[in-house]
Amino acid sequence: MTEFDPKSVEYLGLLMREEHELMPGAQISLPAAEAALSEIADGVIVTDAQGRVTYSNPLISEMTGNLVGLLPGQFLNDNLPLHDNSGAPLPPILPQTGAEAEPPGMREFNACILRPGEEQSPLQVSVQVMAVREGAALKNFVLILRDTSAARRISSRLSWQTSHDSLTRLPNRQFFESELQKTLTGCVDRRQHHVLLYLDIYQFKVVNDTLGYGAGDQLLVQLVQQLRRCLSSDDLFARVGSDEFAVLLHNCTLEEAGRVVARLRETAQDFAFHWDGSDTRVALSIGVVAVDRHAANASQLLAVANDACCAARDQGRNRVKLFSDSRKVVEKRRETTWVAEIHAALREDRLMLYRQPVVTLKGEQRVHHYEILVRMRGRDGSVISPGLFLPAAERYGLIEEVDRWVIRRIFAYMALEQRLSISGFGYAINISGISLGDETFADFVLRELTEAGVTPSRVQFEITETSAIDNLERALIFIHKLRAAGCSFALDDFGRGVSSLAYLRQLPVDYLKIDGSFVRNMLEDEIDSAMVSTIDHLAKRMGISTIAEYVETPELMDKLRLMGVDYAQGFGIAAAASLPELNDPPPQSKVRS
Repeated sequence: MTEFDPKSVEYLGLLMREEHELMPGAQISLPAAEAALSEIADGVIVTDAQGRVTYSNPLISEMTGNLVGLLPGQFLNDNLPLHDNSGAPLPPILPQTGAEAEPPGMREFNACILRPGEEQSPLQVSVQVMAVREGAALKNFVLILRDTSAARRISSRLSWQTSHDSLTRLPNRQFFESELQKTLTGCVDRRQHHVLLYLDIYQFKVVNDTLGYGAGDQLLVQLVQQLRRCLSSDDLFARVGSDEFAVLLHNCTLEEAGRVVARLRETAQDFAFHWDGSDTRVALSIGVVAVDRHAANASQLLAVANDACCAARDQGRNRVKLFSDSRKVVEKRRETTWVAEIHAALREDRLMLYRQPVVTLKGEQRVHHYEILVRMRGRDGSVISPGLFLPAAERYGLIEEVDRWVIRRIFAYMALEQRLSISGFGYAINISGISLGDETFADFVLRELTEAGVTPSRVQFEITETSAIDNLERALIFIHKLRAAGCSFALDDFGRGVSSLAYLRQLPVDYLKIDGSFVRNMLEDEIDSAMVSTIDHLAKRMGISTIAEYVETPELMDKLRLMGVDYAQGFGIAAAASLPELNDPPPQSKVRS
C-alpha cells in the first residue's frame, strides 16, 4: 500500500478534536487546519456517521474532475463512485444506512476514478477509510485518497494552484475568463441563454480597516461557503478580485437568474460574521449581464458586468443592476474598448495637444491665455474628440496617466517657447479629480516644472468644483503647493454644483469659470442672466476674476462686457486648434578666442 502524507493525519486530528463543528452544513472552525489540508498532497474527505460530506479539501475537486468538488450535505456513496481496473463499479465506500455490520476501524484498497473526458485513462488512487468513534458511538468517517502516480500528483497540485484562489478555494479570475470565453464561443444558437453575475461585498474595506486583514479573510471564507449553497453544481463561482466574485449561470434565463440573485441577496443579509466578540453584517452589490452570441469577449463582458455592479453599489446596500438592453451592453463594450486604445495611444505617442484662447473683455479684445485641451490621433490619422475617450479614461483609472502626459508635453512646449525668445502666453491645464486626489501628483508637477525651467507665472491649473469638493483636503494641499511656486488656479464649471458657494471661501483660486450652461442661454433666460451676474458680483467681492464659457455670439460678448465679466472663451471667439509647431534651434558652437 501507498504511504500517506503524515501531515494528513496530523491536521485531521486537529479537525477531529472539533468534530462537533463538522455537522452537515456547519463551517470548519479551525482555519489553520483547513488551510493546511488544502495544501497537502492527499485528497481528504470527512463525513458524518450517515455518510454525508462535512468537509473535502481542494484536491478532491482536482481528483474527481468536478470544479465544485464534494459539497457539504451530499452523500459520499452517491457522489464519489469508484471503479476497479477493468472499469467495473466497486461496492459503496461506506456502509449503507441501517446496515447491521459494524464498520472496521480502518481499511485500505486501490481504486480508479473515472473523470469526465478521461475515461480511457482513469486516475489510479489508494484509498484509506477510517471510522472515528467516541466511545462506542460512531461519529465520523475520514477518507484519504492519494494519486499513485507521482508525476500526475504533482501536476494536479500545480494545476489546481494556478487556477484557484488559495484562500476561498474558488477558481481564480484567469480560469474564470477562460471558461467564460469557452461559453461565449459555444453560443451559436439564439436559444442558448447564460447569465453572468458580478458580486461585490459592500464596504468590505471597512471590515479590513476596523477588524484587520485576518478578519477580512475569514469573512470571505465563511461568506463564500454560504453563497455556494445558493448555486447549482453547473454554475461556475470564482473569486475575481480582493472582494469581488463572478458567477456564470449556465443554461439560465434572466428570469431564472433573478431567482438566484434573490437567494444570494437573502443569504448575504442573513449572514452574520462573528469576530472578537462583535458581529458584522454584510451586503452585496450585484451586476447582471446576459451572455449570448451577441456578447463581447470574456474580458470585455466582465468589465461590463463590473460596471453594472458599480452602478448597483452607487445605489446603496444589497442592490442589483441589470444590463439586459443589448444597446447598453454594446455602448459599454465600446467604452471598454477605449481602454486598450488609450494604452496604445500613450505607448505610441498618439495623444495631441490643442489650445483655445481666453480673451479679455476689458479694453481692446486680446488673448489673455490659452486653455490646453487633449485630443487623440486615430490609427487612420483622424482626430478623435476627447468626449469619446476621456470618460473611459476616467472610469477605468487611466486619466492620471493622461494628465501626466499633458503636463510633460506642455511644459516642454513652454520651455521651447522661452528658448526661442517667444514672449509666450500663459497656459491653463485641466487636472482630473483622480490626479487631484493623488498625494504624489503635486510633487510630480513641481519636479517637471523645475526641470523644464518654465516660468511658473505662465502656468494656470483648472480644477472642477466637483473634483475639488470631493477631494477637498488634497485639493487644498495641491493648490497651496503650486501657488507658493507662482502658479495660478481657476475653478472650472462654477455654479453647476449645489455646494458651490459653501466651499468657495475655502478654495484660494484666482479665476472662476462660470458654467457654460448659464452663459449660453443668458440672452433668452433672465434666470441664467441673473446667475451669471450674481456669480460675477460675488467673485469680484472676493478678489477673484471671472471667465465666461460657451461664448458663441457677438451679442453674448457685449452682454458679458456690460456685466463686468473679465474674460470669455468659446466658439464665438475661436475654436480649439493644435499647438503651432516650433523648431528647436541648434545649439550654438563655442567660438575660441
